[in-house]
Amino acid sequence: MDVRPRLFLVHNTALEDLLFDRNLTGVEFRRACLRSSRHFIAHLADEFTPGDTAELMILSKGLVYQLGEATAAETGHNLPANLIATSRTAVSGGDASIEVQYACLEAPAGTLLIGDTVASGATITAALRCYTDSHSVRRVYVLSYAGTLSGATRITEFCARHGIEVTFLYGLAAFGLGDNGFDLSFLHPKTITRTAYADRAREQFSGRPVSAVGWDFGSQCMAPHKYRRLSWLEARIWGLTDAECFAAAEEPREMSDLAHERAAYEHALQNLTAPTDP
Repeated sequence: MDVRPRLFLVHNTALEDLLFDRNLTGVEFRRACLRSSRHFIAHLADEFTPGDTAELMILSKGLVYQLGEATAAETGHNLPANLIATSRTAVSGGDASIEVQYACLEAPAGTLLIGDTVASGATITAALRCYTDSHSVRRVYVLSYAGTLSGATRITEFCARHGIEVTFLYGLAAFGLGDNGFDLSFLHPKTITRTAYADRAREQFSGRPVSAVGWDFGSQCMAPHKYRRLSWLEARIWGLTDAECFAAAEEPREMSDLAHERAAYEHALQNLTAPTDP
């Protein structure tokens, strides 16, 4: 099925602050996410109907988008929420295997808002498949601080087969996806973005195609120690251990703490001496 995504790139200083600061963690990261989400909601406020719109929150990273708070702040309306928890069981190149572990779908609506990073598109596709097993939906808006064109295409194809209209709002770029299935870089050859953003990333990362959001988006505030340790591995792999862009990086004490993201780094570390468990 050849379906083109309906995709808009959103540009503002809030998203620039979020995507060009790999040292941003904790409450400042959370605040940057909320500012970015408020911009997303402001763009959509006249397109969805209060009373027939709900969030499909994909746990746990959907929490970081704070769409309920952003909607209340921008429109004065409540955004009901459906909850779904997924688990990534395998990552291979540009694809991932996803299992649904839990779902609480008690707020059906004709329009759904989803806030999530889009890599392969497998997670959102799995979430929508679960939702449509119980409820019908006419329109879906995917709000992503960082998303790929290939992921949007996969989700669009699923929605087309189910008669769902889907629209994507992406922050600053439609990224190409790295070979490890994790990296979303402004310097990927398939990334669509403004030349100024690519130039900024090239200068910031010394020409290396470093991910704009790391390997576990949301861990910046939900698990900051883990984020810093994953950043240390990124810095080591890209030869940026002394670079300012990874000033917050922290050497891991045990690699087992980072096992969930192993697919992101295991091949790149084959020729390096990795930290070992004591």
